[in-house]
Amino acid sequence: MNQFQNDEADDIELASVATHHLMDVAPPEVRQIFADILKYRVDPSGSYYGVTLDRITAAIAGLQNTNAVAIGSDPEDFKYQEKGHMYDPILQSFILGSGGHISHWHKEAHSATPVVLRGITKRKEMAACLAAGRDFFYIDTGYFGNLRKKHYHRITKNAVQNFGPIIDRPPDRAARCNLQLTKFRRKGSKILLAPPSQKLLNLYDINLQQWMDSTIAAIKKFSDREIVVRLKQSRSVRQTTDTIQMALQQDIWCLVTYSSIAAGESLLCGVPAITLGPNAAGMLCSHTVSEIENPRVPTLDEVEAWTRHLAYCQFTEAEMRDGTAWQILNET
Repeated sequence: MNQFQNDEADDIELASVATHHLMDVAPPEVRQIFADILKYRVDPSGSYYGVTLDRITAAIAGLQNTNAVAIGSDPEDFKYQEKGHMYDPILQSFILGSGGHISHWHKEAHSATPVVLRGITKRKEMAACLAAGRDFFYIDTGYFGNLRKKHYHRITKNAVQNFGPIIDRPPDRAARCNLQLTKFRRKGSKILLAPPSQKLLNLYDINLQQWMDSTIAAIKKFSDREIVVRLKQSRSVRQTTDTIQMALQQDIWCLVTYSSIAAGESLLCGVPAITLGPNAAGMLCSHTVSEIENPRVPTLDEVEAWTRHLAYCQFTEAEMRDGTAWQILNET
């Protein structure tokens, strides 16, 4: 059983998170304000607890909210309003823990405050930040540990994925994902081509069909193996009836992709991968189809170190709210 099949463990962890009250995972300074409000509610004169309205007002005014600014996600991408939210809950959680605030791009375009963005459609904002030398934090689906729900979200500074180098990290966070590494097998009659979505390729001004056509043609110059194309499907399908693990078990010799996290999933399943674009798994992969018959095969120790590294690059929503994500992201 691998990490993508361990539903029971995931349910236990999600249930544990669900038992927490919102204030349990709020930053300490916010919890203190609410505690003082409760004291003021029963003792408005301050005779017993010494909490006055002026003290509460001053504490609220003193809350840090300039560390970062979140630019709202496109509603059609995440449909958070349909789920009963006035604002993107993931962005709001990160802003709460980072000491930032929410705003709109037209108000913040010329600011120097680090920007927080969620979703690949924020291409214009990311380009503007890079051109101006302005830091931004990008939030998207986590690298691993997600099953039926998006429990983990990757957060990357000034890029859409963490491209390295690998930082030596403790095993604690990776262990929570229940990862089971598979020994690399050197057999298989097929090559699995896993293109990313057109939405992602727009970031690099690449046409999906043209990329697939040219990549298939290039592979055929170096290999006679059958090429199986796996287009990105809906999340529900990818998590149930047609998982990437199922596809990799179909006599696959090597996976080829551009920037899809399918490359990382391939490594976890013991199948080498070739990444033709910026990719968080690229540190352990070949980067040209000319090596298709002899792709790089990392050691299990290398894969394990890579998972420990990336586990420190993805966070739960609770870890965003309580400041854990902000602290780790700003350690270096």
